[in-house]
Amino acid sequence: MSFTIDWWWPIQDEINFQFGFVKSRENVSSRLISRLYKPEGNLSKLLLNQEVTIVGAGIEDGEEIPSGVLIAADGAVSACLERQQIPDIIVTDLDGNLLDIVSANESGSNIVLHGHGDNLSKLFEFSTKINVISLTTTYPSDMSNCWGGFTDGDRALMMSLSLGASSVNLVGFNFSKVGKYTGKYSPKKLQKLGWARRIVDKCQEQTGKVKIY
Repeated sequence: MSFTIDWWWPIQDEINFQFGFVKSRENVSSRLISRLYKPEGNLSKLLLNQEVTIVGAGIEDGEEIPSGVLIAADGAVSACLERQQIPDIIVTDLDGNLLDIVSANESGSNIVLHGHGDNLSKLFEFSTKINVISLTTTYPSDMSNCWGGFTDGDRALMMSLSLGASSVNLVGFNFSKVGKYTGKYSPKKLQKLGWARRIVDKCQEQTGKVKIY
C-alpha cells in the first residue's frame, strides 16, 4: 500500500496549537537551512525497497538492534556507537549528543537535518561541522523535503515510508518515559511522546509495514 501524508496536516495544526508553534518562524528556519546547507547524495537510493531499523532514544542497555538499514533518531546515535555500530542515516534536529553526531558523520553516517523554529542557533553553529544528505522542514519548500513527523523518531519513520522502505523496525520507542539518549530533559518531551505514539499508530494503520520491538 502506498504511503501518503494527507492525514498529517491536521495533526500538525493540533501540535502547533498545543505548543504555540508559529508558522512564520518555521518559514524563517526553512529559508535559513537551505542557505546554510547543501545536501549531497541520494537518500531515496538508501531506503527504496529496503528493510529499515530505526533506533529511538528509549533503547535500553543490552537491547539488541535488529538488522536493516540503520537509522538513528538524533541522540540514539550514541546508543549505536556504544554498540560499535555506525548508523547509515541519522535524522536529527541537533538536540542529541552533538559530539557523537559529528563523529558518526565523519565515520560515514548520512545526516538528514531538520530545521524548525527552535533550533536556528544550532543550524548556524553546525553549518561548517557536518555534511548532510537531505534537509527537512516543518512545511514544504523548494529547497527542502517535508515528509511529516514531530519527533526525530516518527519523522524518520514517515521519511522511510515515504521513500519506499519495504518494512520498518522500531527499537527504543518508549512512549511512556523520556529515554536516556533524548538529551536535555524537559516536561514537553514527555508530551511529545504522546504525539509520537499517535503518529506511529497512524503509519502502521496505513501501511502494515511497522513493527515495534
